Formats: sequence, structure tokens, C-alpha cells
Amino acid sequence: MKEATLLAVVFAVLLWLEWRYRLRSVRIVAAVLALVIWLFWQPSPHGVARRVIAAAPAERVQRIGDGPPLSEYASGVITMELALVEDAMRDENVRLMSIGVLFWLACSPVFRSRHGSSIEARRDASADNTIGG
Repeated sequence: MKEATLLAVVFAVLLWLEWRYRLRSVRIVAAVLALVIWLFWQPSPHGVARRVIAAAPAERVQRIGDGPPLSEYASGVITMELALVEDAMRDENVRLMSIGVLFWLACSPVFRSRHGSSIEARRDASADNTIGG
């Protein structure tokens, strides 16, 4: 959870700097950081497999509900599936945050052009009044 909070602060600062000062370098850094986080924070089947193999027999799934005891193979498959789901859910917020940052970077030029054009039009109008007046 601490990692997610730290990344949220870093992204908030980067996106604010990009919005406020329109720096292309900050925009590129935010996009690359979001992509790197999204790529490397994916669930890892190999890491989960190592953890499940090392798990004690008592930690493995022995039954599904009130059903009969599972074979060793079925127990391993079900335990692996549950461990993968748990691993995916653990880092879900970080991946969603990186996708949100990429979405914002993709959409911000649209919002900026509406907002920014009126500011530039006011600057142009005030410059015309001072020069011609």
C-alpha cells in the first residue's frame, strides 16, 4: 500500500507539472513511468508457482466447499489458480493507476485546447488593445 501511495504522489506531481507548464519532457517521463509500472507490476505465474510449490500441505486447497477430497493434482491446480488471483488483486491499484495516467495523458490535450484557446485569445485581444491603443 505504501508503494501505491508513493506512486500516486509522484504521478500527481508529474501530471500537475505537465498540465501547468506544458513540458514535453515531463509528459514523456510520466508516460514511460506509467508503461514501465504497468508492464512490471503484472502477476507473475513463475513467482506464484514457486510460492505454491514451497507451501506446506496444510496451506493447499484440499476440498472445494463440502465436496470430496481433491487429488494432489487437482489440489495443486486449484491452489495455483487461487494464488494467481490473489497475486493479481494485490497489485491491481497500481496497474489501474498507471492506466489512468496514460488515459489522462491521452485526453489532456483535448481539455487543454478548449481551456487554453480561450486564454490565448484573451492574451491576443489584450495585446491588440495595448498596441493599437
